[in-house]
Amino acid sequence: MHPLLKTPRLPLAIAVSFPLLLALLSGQAAAERRSLAQDWLFQKGEARGAERPAFDDAGWRKVAVPHDFAIMDKPDGTPPFDPKAVGGQDSGYLPGGQGWYRRHLALDAGDAARVLRLNFEAVYMDADIWFNGEHVGRHRYGYTAFTLDLTGKAKAGGNVITVRVNHADPSSRWYAGSGLIRPVTLDLLDPVHVAADSVFASTRSASSDRGEVDVRASVSNRSAAATKVEVLSTVVAGDGSTVARERRTMTVPARGKADVAHRFAVANPKLWSPDAPNLYTLVQEVRVGGVLRDTRRTRFGIRTVTVDARHGLRINGKQYVLKGGNIHHDNYMLGAAGAPDADRRKVALMKDAGYNAIRSAHNPASQATLEAADELGMLVIDEAFDMWRKPKRDADYSRFFEENWRRDIDSMVVSGRNHPSVIFWSVGNEIPEQATPEGAKTARELAARIRTLDATRPVTQGVNVDSPGNAVQFAELDVAGYNYRVHLFGSDHATHPERVMYTSESTSKDAFRYWDPVDRMPWVIGDFVWTSVDYLGETGIGWMGYSKDWKELGKYPWHLAYCGEIDATGRKRPAAYYRQVLWQSGIDPVAAFVEQPAGTEDLPDRQYFKEHPELDWSLHDLHQSWSWPGQEGKPLKVVVYAEHPEVELFLNGRSLGRKAVGRQTEYQVSYAVPYEAGRLVAVGYRDGKAADQWELRTAGAPAAVKLTVDRRQVRANGEDLAYVSAELVDANGVPVYARDGDRQFKVTVKGAGTLAGAGNGNPMDASSLQSGERATFHGRLVAVVRAGSEAGPIEVEFAGEGLPVQRVRIDAASR
Repeated sequence: MHPLLKTPRLPLAIAVSFPLLLALLSGQAAAERRSLAQDWLFQKGEARGAERPAFDDAGWRKVAVPHDFAIMDKPDGTPPFDPKAVGGQDSGYLPGGQGWYRRHLALDAGDAARVLRLNFEAVYMDADIWFNGEHVGRHRYGYTAFTLDLTGKAKAGGNVITVRVNHADPSSRWYAGSGLIRPVTLDLLDPVHVAADSVFASTRSASSDRGEVDVRASVSNRSAAATKVEVLSTVVAGDGSTVARERRTMTVPARGKADVAHRFAVANPKLWSPDAPNLYTLVQEVRVGGVLRDTRRTRFGIRTVTVDARHGLRINGKQYVLKGGNIHHDNYMLGAAGAPDADRRKVALMKDAGYNAIRSAHNPASQATLEAADELGMLVIDEAFDMWRKPKRDADYSRFFEENWRRDIDSMVVSGRNHPSVIFWSVGNEIPEQATPEGAKTARELAARIRTLDATRPVTQGVNVDSPGNAVQFAELDVAGYNYRVHLFGSDHATHPERVMYTSESTSKDAFRYWDPVDRMPWVIGDFVWTSVDYLGETGIGWMGYSKDWKELGKYPWHLAYCGEIDATGRKRPAAYYRQVLWQSGIDPVAAFVEQPAGTEDLPDRQYFKEHPELDWSLHDLHQSWSWPGQEGKPLKVVVYAEHPEVELFLNGRSLGRKAVGRQTEYQVSYAVPYEAGRLVAVGYRDGKAADQWELRTAGAPAAVKLTVDRRQVRANGEDLAYVSAELVDANGVPVYARDGDRQFKVTVKGAGTLAGAGNGNPMDASSLQSGERATFHGRLVAVVRAGSEAGPIEVEFAGEGLPVQRVRIDAASR
C-alpha cells in the first residue's frame, strides 16, 4: 500500500449521530451510511421467481461486494476462461450472462421508518432491482452510480434486496465484468437532511493569500409539514482547524427542498495541486429547534484550472503538463470488482512510476480511484462513454443511450465534481459518429448538460479523425483530445491557433515521438499512453498488434492486453522506466535492459502490424535480466535509458565504453555485448562524475521465494485488501527472471482472512485466478488477501515446488 493510503478514509459523505423523532419508540437513532458489502447471495443464470421475498435461496453462493461473477471458477472448479465465449478476444474469453443477487436486510422499527436510500456505485449491466418483491428500479449503464428511494417500503424485521444483472454479450471492446462491480451502501436519514447529490464546493479564486470557495447544497424535507431549519456550514483544514464558518436559517416546504449557498473566504489557504494535494472538509449541520438532525461531510480542494494555447494547462497559475496513462477499470485477479483498496493501489502504482494524470478509459472512474487521486495529487480526465447512438458491439450501451445519457452524464458529474483531481470531463472516445453533423450535435448536447452541473472544468473528447474532418467535433469542445495523431499538432495549430491539444491515446513504443511535442509546443499539454496498467481483454494487442483485418487479436488462451507499462500484477516493465527518463522524473535516472535473442522468445507468434505502425501497441521486447544460458559469446543488445548526459556500461568490471545521451539520442543508447555470466552495470555521469547506476546480475537456480506485503494490518471489516508479492531468488538473493526458473505454487490463507485472488501477469496463463494454484511468470506471483469480519491473525502461505515454504502474517484489527 502506498504510504499515503495506509490509513483508510471515511466515505465522502457520512451522516453522524442525531435524535430521530420518528423513531422515539426504539430510542435514539443515528443517521448513517451503512456498508452492504457482506452477506450477499448469488446465483448465476436464470432464477425464476427470485424477486419474491419468500424465494428459497438457501443453496445460493455467499459472496462479498464488489463482486464480478464472470471471473469466478465454474461450478466444477475449472477456470472461467472459455475459447467459445461470445465476447471472444474483446472480453479475454470470459463470459457475460445473467446473474442474480439477494441480500437479506434486518431493520428494527426505528430504522424501517426512516428515510432510506439504497446506493449502487455501478452494476454491469442492465440491472433490475426489487425490494421486498416490489420492482423499485432499472439501471442500464454499467459504470454510473444510482440511488433508489426505499422510504416507506421497508418493514421491521426481515427485508430482501434482489438484483438481476442481464449482461448480454458482446457488450464491450474490453473486459467489462458482470455483477455488482462497485460498492453498495444504504443511507438511513432523518426526514430533514442535506440532499446528498446537491452538494458542490467549487473554487472561485485561489492564491497563496486568499481562496474563495462557493458552496451550493439543498436541504430536503420529507415530512408533511414545513420546517424551519438552521444550516451551519464549516470548512475544516487537514489539521482539524476551522478556517471558515457560516450559519443560515430557512424554512423548507413540506415534502420539498430549499437551496442554500455560501461563499467562503479562506485566508492563506493550502492549495491543492499535484505537488501538494491539500484537502479540506466541508461540514454541513442541519438543526431543527436546536436539535441536530443531519451532518454531511464532503472533501474538496481549493484550486483553479485554466487552459489556453499560449500558457498550456495551469493549476493555481502554475503550468503543468499531463504525464498521463489510460486505465481500464478491472483489477486483474479480482476481475472487474472495484474493491476500493484495489482501485487505490492502481493509482498509487502510477504515482510511484512518475505519472501525474489518469484518463478513465472509457467510462466514469470509481469513487475510490478519485479519492486516491485527490490524496496523491493525480490529475484525472473523467470519461463518460465509448459509444453514443451507433454501436461498436451488438449489445453495447448504444441500445440505451437515447433514453439514458442524461442521467448517466448527471451521475458522472455529480459524483465527481467535488474531487479536485478531476480537471476535465470527457464526453466520449472514438465515437463512430464523430466528425459528422450528428456527432457534433451530440457533443454539443452532452457538453451543455455537463456545464449546467459544473461550469468550472473544460470539456474534452478522444477523437481519432484526421484534419480537417476533426474540426467540426473539436469546435464543440474546450480541449481537443487526439488519439494517435501526433503528426497533426503543428499543422492544426497553424490552422487553429487557439486550440488546446493533448494526446488522449498514444503508443508506448513511440513514447519519445509523442512526448517531444509536449516539451516544445505550449498548446500541447500532455500525453496519455495506451496503457499505463495492463488489463483483461483486447487480448494480445501489446504483443502481436492488430492483424490487417483488425479482427484477429490474441487467440485463446490469451486473456490480457499485455500493453501496460505496468503489468497486471503491479510490476513496472521496461517501457515504464523509459517513460520515467523521458519525464526527467529522477525516480530511476538510469536503467538497462536486454533484448531477447531471436528464437528464444518466451511468448510465441510475435509480429508487427507493418502497414500502420502508428497503431502498433506492442512494447519493445526488453527484459530486466542478465541470465541467458546458451548465448555465451553471442552479442546481445543492451538498451540503456538515462537522464544523465553520459552513460558507461561495464561487464564484470570491464568498461564497454562511455556514450553521450540526450534528446538527440531520445535519451537512450544501445550496446552489443557478447554474453558472459556475471554483473552488467550501467553508470550515469553528470558533470563528469558518476551519479547513478543500474545493475543486472546472472541468477542461479531458484532457491527461495521472497515475500513482501503492502500492508501488515487490515481492518476486520470483510473489505480491506492486502497484496502479497512473491519473488523467486537464487541462493545469493538474486531475482530469478528466466522463464525456465518459474515454479508452480499453492497459495493458502488461514485465520482471519480469505484469498481473494492470485495472478502472475502471464497473458497466456488461463488458469484459475481464485484457486490459489498458480505458477510464477518471470519469477513473480501476487496474491490478494481479503480481511474477514473477525479480528485476528491472517497467515498467508506460499508452497512452491522444490522450494521451502514461506509464510507472512497480516493482522486483522477490530474496526
